[in-house]
Amino acid sequence: MKDLFLDKISGLPGRVEADGEAIKKLCRLPVVLYGDGWYAPYVREYLARFGAKVAGCFADDGFTASPGTVSLAEIGRRFAEFNVVIAFADFRLARKKLEAKACGQIAGIYFFDAMAAMPGNTLDREFARRHREQFGAVYGLLADDLSRETYAAFLGAKLGGDPERLYEVWRKDQYFPEGLIRLSEREVFVDGGAYTGDTLLAFLRKTKNKYARCCAFEPEPENAAKLAALAGRQRFRDVSIINKALWSGAETLRFSGAAGATASALSAAGAAAVETDTIDRAAPDATYIKLDVEGAELEALRGAAGTIRRNRPKLAVCLYHKPEDLFEIPLYIQSLAPDYRFFLRQHQPVSCELVLYGVTGDTILNSFKKRD
Repeated sequence: MKDLFLDKISGLPGRVEADGEAIKKLCRLPVVLYGDGWYAPYVREYLARFGAKVAGCFADDGFTASPGTVSLAEIGRRFAEFNVVIAFADFRLARKKLEAKACGQIAGIYFFDAMAAMPGNTLDREFARRHREQFGAVYGLLADDLSRETYAAFLGAKLGGDPERLYEVWRKDQYFPEGLIRLSEREVFVDGGAYTGDTLLAFLRKTKNKYARCCAFEPEPENAAKLAALAGRQRFRDVSIINKALWSGAETLRFSGAAGATASALSAAGAAAVETDTIDRAAPDATYIKLDVEGAELEALRGAAGTIRRNRPKLAVCLYHKPEDLFEIPLYIQSLAPDYRFFLRQHQPVSCELVLYGVTGDTILNSFKKRD
């Protein structure tokens, strides 16, 4: 089974080359985006890499859109014929909506997994071949069929550009997957990359406000201020808002990202200084660690090595920010504590939000205690 998996990923075609040819063809007519949500900027950036100019953007009636986004009817008045590029992550739903509109001026409908080939996060065939053994080792560690299917589907989307298999394994219950993560009234929750509180709020709902304490780390000052304001308004109990980045040590690093951005990262070229801390120092009693820290996940885990060895906390770690994270992170955790069981879940229908869940002992629900 593992050899078949390795042969498949090694033989996938280059997706960027294939997308480039498709984008050249669709540019023979005006290119119009359908969708103006979180995914649209990534699609614009991806099209621009191939020299494609977006002639317009439309959204569903009633959607609060950005300036310049209009209705499909207005697009139809501007162009006699045009190609549509779906700028929704949920591309199947978008395709159904477009087909229901039955607009005869639409010459073609296209979708590209723009997340699969972002600069600095592109996984190509040479990389896959070079790290064949590491990918195989991780595949062998995964504890259920859905995890193995998810790993294969994610790599297939990154390498071959086909998001259809990824759509099939998409699950919506991010960080608290039903039937997998067991929460107790004694949880010490570390929210690494807390943003403005979305995951923290989900944790409070899941525990019904019965927990020991929470440590929410958010390095971007504006986001941290919003999170602190939320905590004040809702009178969170035993929640610490920490305006620092998680790392392997306590130091000062550079930080890049616009004020209030959803994704800001530690970077040598960053414009701002940011203080870092470790989980071993700030939350040595952690029982559940969530990390979505824009590529610093491995360093944050190194700063939690003592806590992981001692406590065996539940882990939810994003694997999609860097290609090497797909094998370095699970193999590092296993080196610290070989008794972890690993599960992978995909939480968007495009190649982002891939989360590795690590659980041990009593934190594994009965339905997962035996390998299926």
